[in-house]
Amino acid sequence: MAVSAIYVHIPFCRSKCNYCDFTSYVQPPSCHAAYVAALRQEIAQWQQREDLSAVKSIYFGGGTPTALKAEQLAELLRALLAGGAEPQELTVEANPETVDAAYLTVLREAGFNRLSLGAQSFNAQLLRDMGRIHGPEKIGAAVAAARTAGFTNCGVDLIYGLPGQTLAMWREDLAAAAALQTEHLSLYSLQVAEDTPWGRAGVAEAEEELSAQMLELAMDYLPTVGLRQYEIANFARPGCESRHNSAYWQRLDYLGLGAAAASCLGAHRWRNTDDLADYAAAVASGRQPLAEEEQLTAAQVRGEAMFLGLRLLDGVDAAAFAARYGSAPQQIWGAEIDELLAAGLLVQEAGKYRLTRRGLLLGNYVFEHFV
Repeated sequence: MAVSAIYVHIPFCRSKCNYCDFTSYVQPPSCHAAYVAALRQEIAQWQQREDLSAVKSIYFGGGTPTALKAEQLAELLRALLAGGAEPQELTVEANPETVDAAYLTVLREAGFNRLSLGAQSFNAQLLRDMGRIHGPEKIGAAVAAARTAGFTNCGVDLIYGLPGQTLAMWREDLAAAAALQTEHLSLYSLQVAEDTPWGRAGVAEAEEELSAQMLELAMDYLPTVGLRQYEIANFARPGCESRHNSAYWQRLDYLGLGAAAASCLGAHRWRNTDDLADYAAAVASGRQPLAEEEQLTAAQVRGEAMFLGLRLLDGVDAAAFAARYGSAPQQIWGAEIDELLAAGLLVQEAGKYRLTRRGLLLGNYVFEHFV
């Protein structure tokens, strides 16, 4: 299969977030030029190894890509497009504090056509608790700046299950996000990693029941304001679903570039080193900056394809699955599927398997049946 999506990891942050695991990547601006140069080298090396002309989406993410100068991001995008790809979706993540109309105009003119803003919350206290450098007012200002720059496809990310966050506070966050009338909204349940300030302080994640209530609230409310749920925790206006993330859920081939970036081509999966100096040294010597890699079995590939596909509300088409992997889902997981159907977590309609509403809330339990 041809590479469908490219992810470019820019691991620089301008703040040390309590929930974020990128704190070790905080670097002064003097490091940025060296990192951009290393990325340019890795891009060129992959353009020699692999045909990237069929790439449908490019996504600049990570810590905070907009910690780089706009011209540096534009330079990297031009290098990627020089390989002949004509992607339909070119996304850049941004912290609301780090962008204005002038900055975003440079990105838009370079070819980026989608902006994803890491709002996280509209509650000032929760933002301070997270260690975020922006306040609620900066989120709306960033969306307005994006519109001025010509972005017609903007998304906002929110986190739920934050320490001290109530259901009422979450409802206010959803309403504030909806008021911005962006085209996309991604929701993330707080996951506290051990090697973060919150992890070291022993901050607990929200109770499962509260997290489920928060997700269910979003499922009920967001469609009323024009944002259709198309994946467990992603909502979009018709035609504005994330092509890039959908490539992951459809288990298409993707290439990750940059320190700590992950890739998966067929059954081959690997991750680059997260040490910036080691990454740059490896690339300079013409080596892949590998931290780890694995060759998946056919059973693992099929299992991933099944549970990733079930994340999408459209579900898994049994005939298409059989054509791609040689066997229909029922032939591989007959007992498991029957159990999930009987439990009301899965439904089979028009040749597709889909999660029920209850299944959407208990997705991790369902997915364990296919691992």
